[in-house]
Amino acid sequence: MDFSLSEEQKMFKDTAETFMSKEWSIELLRKVIKDEKGYSVDHWKKIADLGWMGMLIDERYGGIGCSFMDLCPILEEMGRALFPSPFLASAIMGASILSEAASEEMKEKLLAPIAGGDVVVTLAVGETGDNWSKDTIATKAEKNGGNYVLKGTKMFVPFAHVSDYIICCAKDESASGNGTTLFLVDTRAKGVECIPIPTFSIDRYSKVVFDGVTILEENVIGKVGSGWDVIEKMLPRLVVSKCMEIVGGLQKVLEITVQWVKDREQFGVPIGSFQAIQHYCAEMAVDVETSKFITYQAAWKTSENIPCKKEVSMAKAWSGEAYQRVTALALQVHGAMGFTEEYDLHFYYKQAKSLQLMYGGGAYHRKIVAQEMGY
Repeated sequence: MDFSLSEEQKMFKDTAETFMSKEWSIELLRKVIKDEKGYSVDHWKKIADLGWMGMLIDERYGGIGCSFMDLCPILEEMGRALFPSPFLASAIMGASILSEAASEEMKEKLLAPIAGGDVVVTLAVGETGDNWSKDTIATKAEKNGGNYVLKGTKMFVPFAHVSDYIICCAKDESASGNGTTLFLVDTRAKGVECIPIPTFSIDRYSKVVFDGVTILEENVIGKVGSGWDVIEKMLPRLVVSKCMEIVGGLQKVLEITVQWVKDREQFGVPIGSFQAIQHYCAEMAVDVETSKFITYQAAWKTSENIPCKKEVSMAKAWSGEAYQRVTALALQVHGAMGFTEEYDLHFYYKQAKSLQLMYGGGAYHRKIVAQEMGY
């Protein structure tokens, strides 16, 4: 088990770091989060030109054919810079599911445009807002002749309002054992409604209502009744991707805080010389390093297709709560200045809470860890 980056992965990390430092800033973030789209179309095109969208897509479909581990340093830099975009939804989950289970015709139709940033695909699974489980899926797909009729509601669908297609996981009454099936839904289809959900996250989420949406049989993804098997296989990529964003954010918050305690003076000396402040920074550094280690362990196993349900949940439970602890300590060290709208730290504090809860909070993932350990 070697977590050190390869030369190619270091190149991806350096490219992402350079891009974020030169092309992106918190000032741009302030503008983007007020925009209806919730992301910068110009920057979306630029990262597509860098090839990031096609990293998990095979070369024969217009991608690069990299491993998931190759993508992780880029996700880390996105989290560090707070870069909102449909990247996770489309280039990771959308591309991964289509590559894994879609028909050859569907792959040829969608994967190259996804790699080029011309088509955005998102994923609609959760309905309760707190966890993803096969048992909680109530959206139904009823067979009607050679087609399906989709009825139900999905919660917290990322960037659904700007997506061209939604991969929807629904309970299929025509499948044996009332299993679940994945459907490719055109967001322009009659009966599809995307309702924005107000959050303090930098990402955009929607409540998506499917009201009698007709789905052609050719838009079934994978085998009928086996939708959850595909989701379960791809879920580690989704959770670990969020953990990588957390790791990047953690490192940035620590950097901001260390610089602050060097510059801020009280009683004629930098506040970083006070032992209590040093203890705070040490606690933050421990959370940063442990989160990085446990996340890269889960990322490596995910990339190598090694069973890692326990490790993924360990990473999410630990790093999610560590992000909350670190940002809270950072605010305490900064004092009143840290809470102001003009200062950058509050963006990280709010994003920390969002990432902690999204795709399962600490209690949810600790329960999975306990189950995997036989308790």
